[in-house]
Amino acid sequence: MFKWKKNKEIYYDTTSPEFDKIRLIYIFITIGSIVLYIMSFIHLQRGEKDLFFFEFLVSTGGLLSLLYMRTTGKVHVAENFILIGLYILFVMIIIDGGLEKTGIYWIFVFPFVSFFLKGNKIGLLWNMLILGTIGLLVYLSHEKIVSIAYTPIEIRQFLGAYMIVMLLAYIFENALLKSYDKLSKLAMTDSLTGLYNRYYLFKRLEEEIKRAKRYNHPLCLIIFDIDNFKQINDKYGHDVGDAVLSMVARVVKRNIRETDIAGRFGGEEFVIVCPETDIQNGYIVAEKIRKTISQINFGDFNVTVSIGLACFNDETAEQLLKKADIALYRAKNSGKNKVEIYDKKNCPQREQMKTTHQEQQAV
Repeated sequence: MFKWKKNKEIYYDTTSPEFDKIRLIYIFITIGSIVLYIMSFIHLQRGEKDLFFFEFLVSTGGLLSLLYMRTTGKVHVAENFILIGLYILFVMIIIDGGLEKTGIYWIFVFPFVSFFLKGNKIGLLWNMLILGTIGLLVYLSHEKIVSIAYTPIEIRQFLGAYMIVMLLAYIFENALLKSYDKLSKLAMTDSLTGLYNRYYLFKRLEEEIKRAKRYNHPLCLIIFDIDNFKQINDKYGHDVGDAVLSMVARVVKRNIRETDIAGRFGGEEFVIVCPETDIQNGYIVAEKIRKTISQINFGDFNVTVSIGLACFNDETAEQLLKKADIALYRAKNSGKNKVEIYDKKNCPQREQMKTTHQEQQAV
């Protein structure tokens, strides 16, 4: 009946860009609905039945939009409901005046809400709609077509203050978005190499697996690490080791497509997720990276990498990583500086191998 189970992950993934927005939408609609319910009953006691009915309808609709968002995961529906509901409410306020003609003050929340929900570009259009509507109501009032609760002087004063608030809200949201972009980049990238970090890489792998399974498309996973990296660090120092990692990352960036997802999986280990790629094309990418790295001269030494390659075959992310990792171990055990493709017959399980990865690094 409900799609909540399919969409509940967005409510628990605190790293998702939607998480903070969802939480604030809940807070805003809940508090706003409670306030509107209170105001509606105040207007009912004063005999203003039309305003009571409208406010009661908007507040009830707000709570229903939360229920809809929770059961379907469609956040944009709640966003649109908030803005449309506020817009209609503010039009009613201009016409009616609200409680003791103080309703116009509530309109000042609109710039902050609209920019937060829709961003600066779309939010600015919503604000222009509010200003244009107020201007139209003033004109219609002057032509005796519609009666509004505020005098022209009050409207002019309000519009001047509203423009200042709108400008401040725009600047604040722009600064907030830039800060958020920087923090998001820091949260998903490795500071040394500029590639994705382990957490974000694994998350993207899970997404690509879902897509490959849904559309029955190929997907390859490449995992590799730098041969004898511990010796490089011990002999030349960690500064040289960091330079090697950075150079390897640049090689990876230059030799993959925009749709490929590359990250540093830990230490000297790297992973590349290749959507829409079969095993043959995956091998071409892996071999090109291996060959390019092996031709780079670091002065007294050259760097080589061992690569494991596996193709998605209805596994989980963990299982696909393990398959590629097993192929990597085979590449390490059979001489290094090569690409091995996962094959169940030729790639034994890690526990059955005579030499572990850590032992190989010490060789």
